[in-house]
Amino acid sequence: MAPQISDDEIDDLLYFARTGDKDELTTLISSLAEREKVPPAGILAGAKDEGKSTCLHMATGNGHLGESFFLLDHFAPAPKEEKQAFLDAPNEYGNTGLHWAALGGHLDVVKLLIDNGASPALANDKNYIPLDLASFGEKIEVIDYFLAQVREMEDENADGDEGEALSGAVEGVQLEDDEVVKEKPGTGKEAAAEKN
Repeated sequence: MAPQISDDEIDDLLYFARTGDKDELTTLISSLAEREKVPPAGILAGAKDEGKSTCLHMATGNGHLGESFFLLDHFAPAPKEEKQAFLDAPNEYGNTGLHWAALGGHLDVVKLLIDNGASPALANDKNYIPLDLASFGEKIEVIDYFLAQVREMEDENADGDEGEALSGAVEGVQLEDDEVVKEKPGTGKEAAAEKN
């Protein structure tokens, strides 16, 4: 059963996360969890404003590294799916805490979120990923970090079996006079190709 948290209590939770008031945030989360007989993660998962923003949005968007870590730490005993849902919770515009941290240029918070499994490829309702928002705000350190992550993944793929899998995935596609030509399924490279 979902915890029954009043709008005023949600406002207080979000305010303490936004301002980085860890002591007040700790006290309120603990008292609500005790009252509702749910783990603190249940309180945090249910605390969303009318725009679907969470405490994590507020803490990450304002660059509060300690408070962001504190919030995520409540999900350590929770199932992986619950933690992932909290990390990647979109607000009404599809922005996650990672979007907000990237937009604000809060590199340490971005790293914390990525290290905890936040999805850097989730797009908001304008089809922008966190890297795009960092780019719009000219947050060079965050941009460089995201690009380094991509290079690292590409290097890992090139070194392992995944590189072979990627080359196998494109084996059936050829470029011919700037048009994509797909081969007939099951006929191999030697077979005639059909233009799309």
